[in-house]
Amino acid sequence: MGKALAFVGTMSSVGKSLLAALACRYFSRRGLRVWPFKAQNMSLNALATEEGEMAWAQAYQALAAGRRPSVRMNPLLLKPLAERRAEIIFLGRPEGVLPAGEFRAFRRRYRERVFSVFEEVLSANDLVIVEGAGGLAELNLLDGDLANYELLRTFRVPYVLIGDIDRGGIFPQIWGTYALLPELREQSLGFVVNKFRGDPGLFEEGMELLARRTGKPALGLLPYLPDHFLEEDSASLPLSAGFRKGEALRIAVLAYPYLSNFLDFDPLRQEEEVEVVFTRDPRTLAEAHLVILPGSRNVGQSLRWIREQGLEDLLREKARRGFLFGLCGGFQILGEVLEDPEGLEFGGRLEGLGILPHRTLFRRPKRAGRLEDRPGFPFWSEPLSGFEIRYGRSFLGQREIVSLASERVFGTYLHGIFFQDRFRHSFLAYLRKTLGLPAAPPVSYQKRVEGLLDRVLARPEWAAFFRRLEDLWLG
Repeated sequence: MGKALAFVGTMSSVGKSLLAALACRYFSRRGLRVWPFKAQNMSLNALATEEGEMAWAQAYQALAAGRRPSVRMNPLLLKPLAERRAEIIFLGRPEGVLPAGEFRAFRRRYRERVFSVFEEVLSANDLVIVEGAGGLAELNLLDGDLANYELLRTFRVPYVLIGDIDRGGIFPQIWGTYALLPELREQSLGFVVNKFRGDPGLFEEGMELLARRTGKPALGLLPYLPDHFLEEDSASLPLSAGFRKGEALRIAVLAYPYLSNFLDFDPLRQEEEVEVVFTRDPRTLAEAHLVILPGSRNVGQSLRWIREQGLEDLLREKARRGFLFGLCGGFQILGEVLEDPEGLEFGGRLEGLGILPHRTLFRRPKRAGRLEDRPGFPFWSEPLSGFEIRYGRSFLGQREIVSLASERVFGTYLHGIFFQDRFRHSFLAYLRKTLGLPAAPPVSYQKRVEGLLDRVLARPEWAAFFRRLEDLWLG
């Protein structure tokens, strides 16, 4: 039977996903067979393997651990459809919609199924790195909290508690969490204070006070990382109202409501002389060389928002004088008509932007898995593989299509294509040549991510934290 080690937070967006990824990297390099695991995730950042859908964060952690992504790394995924409804994905496959008011019953229903998966992966690996969800001490949610309380208590999993000092209130975050859950205090290996800015000596007394008050070891005061790293939650995604000055290729991702799969564009952010911003600002969109319309979990609401914001003419102008790229839901929005007779996303019929000449029909069954197409883009004539997650089917006349393009407008259902270095480099070279921008050296995405993780692990604060954590865990 393998061991498990959990990274849980005082609240959302404290750095759980990144610390879990770094732990996967660190312990796999120590020769252990490591498996990332998040029992339940609510996220619109998903990818599809041959098995079905899973959260992108666990796929990133799999990369860090040198493992192939598997739906057993994230057995239960909830994808918000609207404010009070979410689609249920279990082991990669849709199992209906979770309506408002049934959350407690739903978690009790899935408890044994999720825990059975955890037992399987625990027995097959040397170490399972568990990522929690939200805050550990959400007292109104403890009954059935599969990702935190129930999992830790049932399997006696040792854990590290993570607090975020950048958002303030670090003492009630750390001390309050331990005080509210005394029954789990013994299982904690200690706590870390994450995202610290400035001279660490200024908070030495604070770390000592927290250790004394909680009775738990202070494992590390971890610095704020200015580099781009894994941000799983769109609520914590920084929106920009402008580009930096310079010769970079300017890419704006339109951050409309129900934005999904925004991590599709992480490889573009890692390229040299490319600036990628997520924005709703019309001036920033106008300044961009390329505007991307990303995936959406409610295409109708996203399209209505574009019209409410008065962005239609701007996007049409970008199609004439700049570049547009629509991915999945964004591809559907670029078309002429969207029809959803079954109410799978928005219900009814909507006029699209009409920038590309296709129409889209939403119907069952949902498609989630690997997909290949020959998109006919002006810069790419080879077969292209990716993954799809969609109810929509798009047609040009009577022919169903996966991709469509003109000289300056590109659309496709293929998620994950920007992770393919050759495709990404060809696309960026085409944009630069057309715009008259200087060439830039290409980047290997996997090597860039591994390099980022390794550089963090080599920093004294992080190296000391993981050495101490390893001593405590093995002890």
